[in-house]
Amino acid sequence: MDPVKLIAGLFKKPRPPITPEEISKRAVKLETYAEWSRCKRLLVFDPPFWGFHDLFIDENLNHALVSLKESGEAFVFTGDVKGARGIRKYSPGPVFDSQEAIGPGMLEWIVYDDFVVYHGPFLPLSRSPYYVGKVAAHFPFHGNISEKWELEVIPDLLEWYKTHDRKS
Repeated sequence: MDPVKLIAGLFKKPRPPITPEEISKRAVKLETYAEWSRCKRLLVFDPPFWGFHDLFIDENLNHALVSLKESGEAFVFTGDVKGARGIRKYSPGPVFDSQEAIGPGMLEWIVYDDFVVYHGPFLPLSRSPYYVGKVAAHFPFHGNISEKWELEVIPDLLEWYKTHDRKS
């Protein structure tokens, strides 16, 4: 075996689940994907720093990404079809801790029926220009995203994950 090929293979970047070319091809159908996502809760797996997380999209295409910690803490990123515009942090209970505006382009997402692509300087540094989450499941969602709704959904999600044997 060629030792150069062997060494090169050790440093080969793994192929992302969705390539930039595939993202470009799907761009013409973004409105179709937005309509598909309306009134849904998406259970998303990865990127690794979030593990399993939930992306809720209401009838007005408001988005809320809810990331829970096993300790009961929660982070809720709210925004629209293009990405996050704000983040709220909750302590166990849930008890509201803090909120912060997120500027345009800081945390963007593109929702497809099989993947969610995340991009922006708000995310950890990586050699890849984007992170990908796999849509593991989707469920109907008929709520309206608001701060009051966040306080209700966090305990519900914690309980849901307990009953579904979540592995972090």
